[in-house]
Amino acid sequence: MSTWIWITLGTVVVGLVAGTSLRPKGLSHAIKTARRTGDLSAIVGHIEHLPEAARPTTWDNAIGQLWRAYERETAARLVIEAGLRSDAEIVQYWIRQVMEVEPEIAMAVFTPEFLNSCFNPSVASSMGRCGSCGCG
Repeated sequence: MSTWIWITLGTVVVGLVAGTSLRPKGLSHAIKTARRTGDLSAIVGHIEHLPEAARPTTWDNAIGQLWRAYERETAARLVIEAGLRSDAEIVQYWIRQVMEVEPEIAMAVFTPEFLNSCFNPSVASSMGRCGSCGCG
C-alpha cells in the first residue's frame, strides 16, 4: 500500500514541476527580457493574451517600468506597440511624456505615420499620469 502512496505522490510532484515550467513567465520576466535584449515580443504577447479590460493598465505598467529603469528608447518603442494595438487614453499620456521628456528619442522612434494615426494631442494635453481621463 505504501508503494502506491509514493508512486501517487511522485506523480503529483512531477506534474507540479512540469506545470510550473510550462506556465507563462509573466510580465516581469518579459520586461527583464526586453531590457536585456530589446525584444518587445514577450511583453506584447503577454498583454495581448490578457482580457481587454486589463490591457490599458498593463501597457501603462510595462511602459512605466521601462521608463523608470531609464530604458527610454525601449519604452518609446513599446509606446508604439501599445498605440498600434490600443486606443487606451494612457497611451496618449506616454506619447506626450516621451515627446516632452525625451524629444531626441521621440524624433528617432516615433514616425510621422505613427503620430498621425495614433497621437491625439487634445486627449494627451487633457490628462495627467492618472488624471481626469484615468489610466485606461
